[in-house]
Amino acid sequence: MEKKKLIIYGVGRFAEYVQYVFEQDSSYIVEAFCIESKLMDLQTWKSKIPLISLEVFLKEYSVENYFVFVAVGNNNIRKHFFLLFKENGFSLANYISTQCSSWPNLRLGENIFIDEGCVLQPFIEIGDNSILFTSQIGHHTHIGKHSLISGAKTGGNVKIGDNCYVGLNASIKQNISVADNSIVGMGCIIEKDTDLNEVYTHKGTVKRKIDATQISSRFLR
Repeated sequence: MEKKKLIIYGVGRFAEYVQYVFEQDSSYIVEAFCIESKLMDLQTWKSKIPLISLEVFLKEYSVENYFVFVAVGNNNIRKHFFLLFKENGFSLANYISTQCSSWPNLRLGENIFIDEGCVLQPFIEIGDNSILFTSQIGHHTHIGKHSLISGAKTGGNVKIGDNCYVGLNASIKQNISVADNSIVGMGCIIEKDTDLNEVYTHKGTVKRKIDATQISSRFLR
């Protein structure tokens, strides 16, 4: 089966990761990376895969022959370029790792990224342009558009809105709704519905007034 041609928007470490997993574990082959011409730096470009300008791509590459993936972590920037490519008629690719755990009734939009560490129960829906890293998502959960879930865990029947961020080791109780534009920081526990634009942070780790040698001598013999 002939592989589909993919252009990746982005040039950072996430874009490099995206290129690797698409080529190792999908029906796509990466033809090029692209970025705006003003941001291009060909002198320091190290990848064997070509780097082209966004302007050239939109002008010279056909929507019939190329798919796009927007490999940007920032939700707002990723949303901007997702909409730009859609307005120009391009189809956006999804990556769902064959090493993640998921079920056949998983419902997805476009430009979805689900990595190898994710565990997804049945009856999950994920909206356009959302990214999941190493997360456990409970049954009947709905994740909105342009959101990023990183190393988090939800109970069943959770609703996460559009443009949300949920950080490492954050937990969301079953039947909870996380409103649009919510930011749930690393280590937070959400037990009540959130409101629009709310930000949650967990109290940081406290540095002890004792050094590691003292701990070793007292407790680790």
